[in-house]
Amino acid sequence: MTAQILALLESSENTKQVLESLKQSGHAILSCHNFAGAIEILEGPLTIDLIISDVHLENGGNVFDFLRWVRDYPKSATASFVLLSINPTRLAKYLEDGTRMTAKLLGVDRYISMETFDACDFRQQIDKLLDDREQSKKKHQHHGLKKRDRLNDRTVGTF
Repeated sequence: MTAQILALLESSENTKQVLESLKQSGHAILSCHNFAGAIEILEGPLTIDLIISDVHLENGGNVFDFLRWVRDYPKSATASFVLLSINPTRLAKYLEDGTRMTAKLLGVDRYISMETFDACDFRQQIDKLLDDREQSKKKHQHHGLKKRDRLNDRTVGTF
């Protein structure tokens, strides 16, 4: 499955590594380095399937405020959301459990923390998430058809 992915990463090195890894799976990736750029992309014409964001951004806001905006904005509300921490600081490691729990409560689909970036592992995790998302969509569509058929069976007939 080819997905439209938005990568919101401050570090140019991390951005390069993530883009190279995901391009190997054939995904289309847009990248930006701040919340304003991400919001501009999300408000644009493309439908984004997945947002990958640094956990600890230092560009005027916090990732949880951004996540709430994403979930409240109708066009991006159903996008999968991944938080990524590469080479976390000591403070980030100390706060990780609380950050991970808050992220889950706010609707993050996956939290990935890596001491050093492992392109293969990262790509596998993202591809699995996207495959699971696609299977879930198909299951819901199939379930919706079955339900609609049952409703039609009840409405067609003699009165």
